[in-house]
Order: sequence, then structure tokens, then C-alpha cells
Amino acid sequence: MRVLVRTVAPVDEAFYERTVGQVSDLPVELRKVADAELEETTTERLARARELASDFEATVVVWFEHQPNANTRIFIADPAHDRVLVRTVASESDAIASSSSAMLEASSLVVRTALLALDSGAPLGIPNDDLTRPAPAPPREPDEASTPAEQRSAPSARWSPSFGAGWQLTLDGWSPAGAHAATLDAGVCRNAWCASLRGAFGLPSRSQDGNVALEISRHAAGVSIARTVARGEIWQIDLGAGAGVVVFRRSASQLAADFSPSPPATHVSPAGSLDLRVYWWPTRTSPLQLGASVGADVLATPPSFGYTTPSGFVEQRTWFIEPRGGVFVSLRAQ
Repeated sequence: MRVLVRTVAPVDEAFYERTVGQVSDLPVELRKVADAELEETTTERLARARELASDFEATVVVWFEHQPNANTRIFIADPAHDRVLVRTVASESDAIASSSSAMLEASSLVVRTALLALDSGAPLGIPNDDLTRPAPAPPREPDEASTPAEQRSAPSARWSPSFGAGWQLTLDGWSPAGAHAATLDAGVCRNAWCASLRGAFGLPSRSQDGNVALEISRHAAGVSIARTVARGEIWQIDLGAGAGVVVFRRSASQLAADFSPSPPATHVSPAGSLDLRVYWWPTRTSPLQLGASVGADVLATPPSFGYTTPSGFVEQRTWFIEPRGGVFVSLRAQ
């Protein structure tokens, strides 16, 4: 078996000499081939080994690579079978890296062991293609700006409770500044659906003319079903519909001497509702949600308020459709 050893750096000459001693008892012929430098790539070095094996009728070609961090790698090629064995002898953290003699001995033992295995018929190392095949690119880390909306965890497939509180303003057609109310809701959610009970507890709205001061409080209660229609990492949009009742509590105060107010009265109207609610999470995993909503209540029997004066009948009506908007904070288990 003829073995070629390529020598490029001065230390390769010492590797060659030590290897000659190590394999002196084996049926091999060791030859040295001096080169000015190694080729740029591993593919080119394997091609050069094939040329040398053909020119010198050699079975094995050996060369050394010396890395800047003190690594020494030995390449033992079998060009006839397109296989190669690669071994790292030492790194800068190894004890033998500090000893030139130990490095030479370890390197020559690698060559001896490989030649013994090859002489016994064992295949050498790995196919050349396994060594020269490009390494797969590492998976790309998605950055915050390009993360798709769907990367936020999908809505939970189990039932989870939700609770919320907020403030809303309703345009009822007669209150000068609209009807203000505190809101509360409690419900359960599963997947993209939520069902909830909602209530609104209104503050009195006051209007007056020369005869009477009218004060009306608007309250509401009902059930709502909502579905998530859009979802991002830290935001969500729900569209919902509901049914319930709107309660108007009226009281009047006398301003003119010839006017006698009627006693306080309550009017209850069935109502349907539509809502668009936008949720925002401070963080991806936060159960706390901040939100805003817009919607409308459709009254089955909108109330009207009137009184008779010497100059005629005065009537104030609420709207059949009452737009509203609000803000809220809620807690929803993820």
C-alpha cells in the first residue's frame, strides 16, 4: 500500500518523520509530496488528492490543516473509493496542544490506526459528498416586526371566564351631553366565541326649559354572543350581537308656577344590540385586556316624555336607534 503525505508547513515535515516511525512495521510505502500551499476549499483538496493518487499510483493521501486557534486536523483520503477520514488531534484547550512532541505522536497514531483499519478491509471514514455537502442554514429567528399575527396563541379550546368593567356614552336623542353609564360584564369564552351577561348603570341626564326640569337615568341589562373576527399578537377584534332590556327612570321638577309635575315613572323597552369591540394586551401572555367598543341599541318601544302647558303640549322623544361607544378593562384567562 502506497501512502502519500502532503507537506506544506514546516511542522508537516516533523509530522511526516514521526509517521514514518509509527508505520515502519506495516506493509506500507510512505512518500512525501511537498506543496507550496493547500487549495482553498475541501472539494479542491479532495480533487488534488485524487490527482496525486493517480500520478503516484497511491492508495491513500494524507494532509494536515492547522487552524489559527491551535486546532490540528488530519485528512486521510481514499480516492479510489471517494472516502475520507477527518480527525481533530487537539484544540487549544487540550493538554497536548502545549506539547509539540505530544501533538506529533497523536497525529502519527491517527494515521497508523487508519491504515490498519484500511488494510483489514474496513471502509475509511465517510463518503466525500458527506464532507463537502453545504451545511443547512440555521433556522431564521422571526423578528418582532415580521412576526405574523397568527403567531399569537390561538384562542383556548376550553371554557375560560372573563370579567370586565368600563364606561360608555349613549346618544339617545334628547340628553344634551348623552347618557353616561358604568358598565359591568361577566362571561365565558371558548375558541373564538364568547357569551356574556352585561349591565349598564346610568347616571342621571338633565334637561330643562322654562316650565320643567326633566331628569332621566338610562340603565340596561342583557346577554351577548360575540365571535373573534380578527386577531394579532397583542390585539383582537370581536363582533357581537345581543338582546335585553333598556330601563328609563324619569322624574320631573317644577320650574313654572302654573306647572304641576307628574310622579316619577319607569319605562322598560326590549332592545337588540350590535357591538364591535377591540381588545389590546399589554403583553402576549397578560390576562389583562384594555379595549374600546362601538355599537348601537335598537329599542322596540322608545319612550317619549311630554307635558301640557298653557301654550300647548311639549314632547321629548328618544331615538329608535341609539349609538354608543365606550372603553373598558377586562380579565380573560388565556
